This record gives sequence, structure tokens and C-alpha cells, in this order.
Amino acid sequence: MRVESLDLDAEIAGTTQGDRLEVHAWRGGVLVAQDLDVSDWSLAHDADRQVQGQATITVGDPDGTLAPWGMSDPLGPGGSRLQITWVSGLSGSRVPLGWWRIRRPDPQETWQAYNSSGTLMRVAGGGSVTVQADEETSTAVMSRLDAEVVTAPTCVAEVRRLLQDVCPVVALEGVIDGPVPGSLVYGDGRLDAVEDLLATINATYRMGPDGAMEIVPVAGIGPVWTLAGGEDGVLVQTVRSLSDDGVYNAVISTGQTPEGSPLVGRAVIASGPLAWGGPFGKVPLYHRSIATTQLGVQADAQSTLDARVASGEVDLAVTCLTHPALQLNDRVIVIAATTAGDQALEGRVVGMRMTSATSDAGTTPSKTMSLRVRVSVQTLESIAARVRRG
Repeated sequence: MRVESLDLDAEIAGTTQGDRLEVHAWRGGVLVAQDLDVSDWSLAHDADRQVQGQATITVGDPDGTLAPWGMSDPLGPGGSRLQITWVSGLSGSRVPLGWWRIRRPDPQETWQAYNSSGTLMRVAGGGSVTVQADEETSTAVMSRLDAEVVTAPTCVAEVRRLLQDVCPVVALEGVIDGPVPGSLVYGDGRLDAVEDLLATINATYRMGPDGAMEIVPVAGIGPVWTLAGGEDGVLVQTVRSLSDDGVYNAVISTGQTPEGSPLVGRAVIASGPLAWGGPFGKVPLYHRSIATTQLGVQADAQSTLDARVASGEVDLAVTCLTHPALQLNDRVIVIAATTAGDQALEGRVVGMRMTSATSDAGTTPSKTMSLRVRVSVQTLESIAARVRRG
């Protein structure tokens, strides 16, 4: 979570009033526009994208001074960043929502004309600028590699080196660093290289509240929040959709000895509805291991399979009260209603969307947000068994 606070959790579950987004624009480390007048916004995150976060923010521009004409204007796409913070209207609590690179500003302008001594004059009649912005990983995508070779000894250190001119990098608890595979060769994609390095150590990434890239285990962090329904709960609705896309029942890990001889390790799900060779079939995931022994690649295959099962393979669509501190790859517990009673589903957040709501009181964060929570197939099967038993 961006901020861990029991008081914030209680505030989210209770009555909210006057919450808002605080948005500043920066360029080259200089504050160029402060406390922008935000009239409409949405923040969307998707863990299946390279650039996981996309924002759309409409800013009031009553005198026409913010509408950009050039790349270097405060809201121009020439390197300006938006610093976004959620601010509670009740307690004043602040949750930083990160730094966002402006990619495309679309000004909407109106002009008023009048006659002054026979000369037609025009003055700004009020307008707005709708800004499309991405998380800082967009800079890593734009900044392509130029014949780069591996120079750091470990995967995390190499990720830090690759992103040293883009953003800080922080490895969170649970990430186990390892040596860079000797066979790793970069293309020209900087973020592609980062993903390859992190996949080697069963890790992934997300952007943190301070603009740093956070390296996290593929299984996620937590659980950090419980979503239950009821009068005092935060859960509004869950919708499940089952698919076999991205579901595997085996891992085949490959590596090589110090002398260059190939190594192969295999791990399979031996029982249950996804058993290898059963009705589901044989669906392996291939993984490149950093191990240099047969025991090492075998252990890598098993740990990768365990992590894959733990990280979950089926998505639940969840509507809940808006919690601004929630992040991608946070693990949550969803209390789902079934014919066999309430059941706890633990999974990791792989998608979320927060939006604004406009009323007579002004623009505030919507009371609810949407999530995609990826849960284990085995967890759903255990619940299915309870439902079938009644």
C-alpha cells in the first residue's frame, strides 16, 4: 500500500466528505503550476501493461494561461510531470499517488469578442485543458537501449543501473536477488530488459507513491486489506469470469552449467482439476533459470510453479469503496457470498480504476472504485467443492 494506516482504513469505510486531488505540475525539478483546478479525472492501472498507470485529468483554465502552445509549457508534453496527491476532506490525511509524465494535452478554449473604437478585440472566455499522462515507466519505454551490455552482477543491481536516469528503484520485502544469467542479451527495449531481469528472480514491478519503481514478488505483497460486505463493510459487488487464458499446470526451467552444458528442470501439478495429463491437458510455462546445477534448475521449476499458483490465474471483478492507498500487486481478501455461506478469497490486485464524481459540492473522488483481483484456481476449486456439498 502507498500508505499503511488503520485510521485511513476506518475513514474509507465510514463517511467521507470533501476529498480531493491535489495536482502540481513540475518540469526539470521546478514547480511550474501549483494546485491546479481539477474538474474531472480518472486514474487507471493494469498490471498486464508495461506502462501500468494511465491518467486523464481535466484542468480549469479560466484566463487561457495554461493552454499549451509549446512543448516546454507547464502542461506541454516536453517533459512536464504531474505530482498527484489524494487529500482527505475530513482529516487532512494525504496519500501520494505518484508522478505522472504528461503525454498529450488537449486544450479547449473559448474567446469573447468585442468592438473597441472600431477594432475587433478578443479576450479569453474561459476554457480547460484535458491532460493524458502516464506513469514514469513510459520514460523507460521511450528511452531505448543503445547497444547496452550487462555490467552489474545481480538482477536488482542491473535494473537499478538501467533505470538510473529514469527513476529510483526499491526492492521490497520478499524479493530474493540473484545473479544475472550469463545468456542474457539485450535488445533495444529498456523496460523489456527490466522485465526479463525481474522474471529471472520471480519478481515484477509497480510504481510507488514517491515516483520510485518498486520491485515486488510475483505473488504480491500482503494481504493488506479485507473487503467484506455489510453495513460497515467496504465491498459493493464481485463478479467472476473463468478463463483458461494464462493458466499453466507445469513449469519447465532451462539453464546451463558453467561449462555451457544445457540443464532442464520440470515441475508439474500432480493432482486436482489442473493435474498434468488430466482433462485440462499438458500446458507448461517455460522459464529461464539462473541456476548452474541440475538440482538448481529443478528447484527453480518448482518455486516458479509455486509462485505462479500463489499469484493466481483467475480474475474477479470487484467494486468496493475507494481506497487511495491500494496499489497493484497488493494482496487483498475478498469475502464473497456463496450458497455455502461467505467464503474468503485471497488474491492480488492486477487492475484498478478510480474516478471523480461531480455534484453541487464540487469535484470529489467517486465513493467506489473498480478492481481486478487475480485469485488461485485452486482456491476457487475448493470453494466450488463446498458449494457442491451444500
